[in-house]
Amino acid sequence: MKNLMSKYPRIQDLEPAASKKIPPFIHAYLAAGTGSGHTMLRNREALDAITFTPELMHGRYTPDLSTSLLGKTYALPFGVAPIGLSSMIWPLSEQHLATTAAKYQIPYTLSTVAAASIEDVGKKSNGRGWFQLYAPKNPDIMRSLLDRAEKADMQTLVVTADVPSPSRREDMRRAGAPIGSRNATTLTLPMLLQILQHPSWAIAALGLRGKLRFKNMEPYAPKNSSEPISHFIGSELNGSLNWEYLSEIRKYWKGTLLLKGVLRASDALRAVDTGVDGIVVSNHGGRQFDGNPASITALPSIRQAVGTTFPIIFDSGIRSGLDILRALAIGADFVLVGRPFLYGVAAIGRNGGDHVVQILEEEISNALLQIGAKNITELRQRLNF
Repeated sequence: MKNLMSKYPRIQDLEPAASKKIPPFIHAYLAAGTGSGHTMLRNREALDAITFTPELMHGRYTPDLSTSLLGKTYALPFGVAPIGLSSMIWPLSEQHLATTAAKYQIPYTLSTVAAASIEDVGKKSNGRGWFQLYAPKNPDIMRSLLDRAEKADMQTLVVTADVPSPSRREDMRRAGAPIGSRNATTLTLPMLLQILQHPSWAIAALGLRGKLRFKNMEPYAPKNSSEPISHFIGSELNGSLNWEYLSEIRKYWKGTLLLKGVLRASDALRAVDTGVDGIVVSNHGGRQFDGNPASITALPSIRQAVGTTFPIIFDSGIRSGLDILRALAIGADFVLVGRPFLYGVAAIGRNGGDHVVQILEEEISNALLQIGAKNITELRQRLNF
């Protein structure tokens, strides 16, 4: 395609294209929240409420988009957030997005419940891979996963705390996905019919052979068991994390440690006391609990609690470069972007992640030029919030 920017100039232009290519039960997994979607709506409305007052007459300049975080310098102030089952949304998504991240010198965060292995993504990430951990009930599995991440040169560990149990995902149920089923990875007849109506996804998914893989967790599943691996994963990864367990992870993991899912200042302070190197302010993109506040509304109080120098990363609801600047302006040091990257890959294919980076980079640069800010420090001086 010769001119993707003309066809898809915004993230929101990718969403309908992606929805046409992927089966409805998969689109519901990607696009929907939980409950009635109120938390997702709050994320959007709260971000839109943040505005800037331009300062004029700055002449020509090129904004500086490079960002230093936790001892590393990234070319852009954002990275790719973890999304489980990315290869179900579009086959080989993890590999494609890890390649994109390495190309543009930004981090890619691999989920524990990815189809791609830690080892494979580590090779493709060129030292910029992060690993997201759902803490296993079995501490031996935790230690094994962290050993594998270290050997794969994933120097940053992102421990997710905001999934104490599976969410209900009502829209997925209505779309035909077997939520709550002990055979959640098995194709049903309604799912098969949806797949047949979306041939581009079906062709790309031929390698799945009707079965999802969980290569990070497969080595630990009971051998010769009749139970589907999804049942093993559900019993192993749900609800195990507490503060004592986080302390054990901190003792074992020698690299950078982030805690994801923080919305309360008190939890942020306890995380600091536990020894984390940074926190991720997130409501899991509105996917877990429909009574959560917008993530962006929690950010200022958490920044005030932990001080001006402690690293804070923002996640949830980002749909544009302007959204990234909004988060940076009110206290974040860095931003993680999730759904837009999967929309890009689903709409375009292996180069979809590249296009999303280009959209966000152009939007950030243009917004800084429009408000007369050369960098993030000057951005905060233009804030009207």
